[in-house]
Amino acid sequence: MLQVLAIDDHGVVLEGYHSIFKMLDNFNELKFTKAHDCRSGYEIIESHREIPFDLAILDYSIPQFLEKHLHSGEDMAMLLREAMPNCKIIMMTMHKEMEIMSSILQKVIPEGFINKSDCTTDELADGFKAVLSNSTYYSKTILNFLKRQEKGILLDDVDIKIILLLSKGIKNKNLCKYIPLSDSAIEKRKYKIKRTLDVTGDDEALINEARSQGYI
Repeated sequence: MLQVLAIDDHGVVLEGYHSIFKMLDNFNELKFTKAHDCRSGYEIIESHREIPFDLAILDYSIPQFLEKHLHSGEDMAMLLREAMPNCKIIMMTMHKEMEIMSSILQKVIPEGFINKSDCTTDELADGFKAVLSNSTYYSKTILNFLKRQEKGILLDDVDIKIILLLSKGIKNKNLCKYIPLSDSAIEKRKYKIKRTLDVTGDDEALINEARSQGYI
């Protein structure tokens, strides 16, 4: 029997995952357990310590369980790593922010990591099959982030703050009110950022490219 835990605060998403697993043929029997937040997920994990899950699908953005300091799907993944070391983990998220992806990759080291905007139902099924077959599966957004890391194409906190301010409509002449740099230093930063991200257009093109690459 394959024991699967899925945690997501959207019931239709959980039903979708369940339907995909029912179509797979990697196992003889399926027990699919659903949770909707950190609290219900915690209670289920604690009650299954003697019968551990084989695989868990965890959404990053789920309601917190403050009493146990569980704030996200990442925290649930770390709990599973402690409670059920052999449980394979697939992280799901809509987030593309560098700090979130980096934290999950470094701390959780998930067997699967999927950005929800990347995948169709068929691609999700392929990802689930891969993880069940002891392979790893990272979706397009995650793979692109890893490639940028390998090439050293990363922006620092000041670079990202400049892009964020521009995306919020702050004019170039007013950036120095929010960042302790001179106008010329900020312009040099912007030039470096555009070269790093291979952007040749205006600030709007820079914002769009930074967003597509998950920096903001």
